[in-house]
Amino acid sequence: MVVDREESPWTFDVVEERLIEAMHLWRRSPGGGRWPFASDGPWHLIQACAGDYDARGGDGVSSDVPLRPLPLSAAQVARRDEASQWVGRYVADRDRRLVVQVLIIKAAGRTVSWVRLRRDMGVAVGAGGLGKRYSRAVTRICIALNAAELRG
Repeated sequence: MVVDREESPWTFDVVEERLIEAMHLWRRSPGGGRWPFASDGPWHLIQACAGDYDARGGDGVSSDVPLRPLPLSAAQVARRDEASQWVGRYVADRDRRLVVQVLIIKAAGRTVSWVRLRRDMGVAVGAGGLGKRYSRAVTRICIALNAAELRG
């Protein structure tokens, strides 16, 4: 989902939607944001042969397997990278992992279970504390973006 903002202030919801959009775009990036190939594979030796099968079922055969989405456009890459830089620039080091984990959960369309997330992250504070840390981190991004627009 692309969130467009027309000179209105950066709000918590708008920033969170942009961050979730960035997670979707990272997932669409080659390898889901990671290198998609084994580093030790003999990729230079692989050649296509007649009768090779592709993801849709084979040479000239159609199937119900969906095609891959198109590569990201330059604008999508720019939006993805901009939102990713917000996390690196404005979120405290101790909160970055938390913010990314919450965004991954939200991008998957699931509800965040703060109790489970607390356990998965090995955090000693209460589940409510994680929620507050996340909210404060996103709010810090909003404040920084709004301040930057006032200066610029």
